[in-house]
Amino acid sequence: MNERRKTNDDGNDAGPRLRRTRYPQARRPCPADALKPWCRGKSVRIDSHQHFWTYSKNADDFGWIDDRMEALKRDFGPGDLSPELAAAGFDGCVAVQARETPAETDFLLTIADRHAFVRGVVGWLDLRAPEIEADLERYSEARRLVGLRMPVHDYLDPDFANAKPHARGVGLLRRYGLTYDLLVRPAQLPAASALARRFPDQPFVLDHIAKPNLTVQRDDAWFDRIGALAACDNVFCKLSGMVTEADWADPHSAPFTAYLDHVLELFGPKRLMIGSDWPVCTLAAPYRSVIGIVERWAKDRLSDDERTGLFGETAFSFYGLDR
Repeated sequence: MNERRKTNDDGNDAGPRLRRTRYPQARRPCPADALKPWCRGKSVRIDSHQHFWTYSKNADDFGWIDDRMEALKRDFGPGDLSPELAAAGFDGCVAVQARETPAETDFLLTIADRHAFVRGVVGWLDLRAPEIEADLERYSEARRLVGLRMPVHDYLDPDFANAKPHARGVGLLRRYGLTYDLLVRPAQLPAASALARRFPDQPFVLDHIAKPNLTVQRDDAWFDRIGALAACDNVFCKLSGMVTEADWADPHSAPFTAYLDHVLELFGPKRLMIGSDWPVCTLAAPYRSVIGIVERWAKDRLSDDERTGLFGETAFSFYGLDR
């Protein structure tokens, strides 16, 4: 029997772990499912994008944390996030990979097993690997593994997203009921759009609205390219990660409203979900302030039902989370 390796909360191997009973492959929704009316009963508020890590034990895995990010060079765990979620009125969150190592997926799944408010995990596997199908099969019964992500924006090739090795792995995800988080910058949007068109039945979600340069009033490359991706109705968009694309010393001077209005126009309200990008967001602003940017904008732009979707129900449906 295949076994998934269990890790401690510090990300280190803790021995073999038995797989759960297999869920049907259809446990994750196709994009159209997330556009259907929400479940009856109490709505769920979900922070769709945050991270955990144990920097004290795994610093070498975080090469992207540079000298400007000294505040991130410490451990961030569930005990740090829980009060922030509660204060902002969230019922749970989705933990997203921050390291490119298979141990990251096991680390996050272990946290999700121990902390019920971590409703789902977006893990990491090397989708280019020849053995990717076997890797996916090994995780096929991990109930809280809801998606995967590779940091496409860190690869020099602007066509990486739609290149054959990466695309082959992405093309397998729907078979295993997994979504895919697209982490790209404006230069990579054309390849991301081609990838989404290549797999029209694969659910994608764009992280951080594709990271436009918010230190200027208008990022022309972003405005010119985001529309092609939004035209793919299998692609959703996270309103997340914006403050760290602004001036960290004065993030609230950034033109957030213009960008939020544009993604609303292109994606429509039912394909948007909120995410904090905690703890990375704290480089520029506290958690509550980051959430407040979207809350204030949504109050004037969206109906009550549309805000219910933005603040949780769309993420709930998209990722197929347990209620």
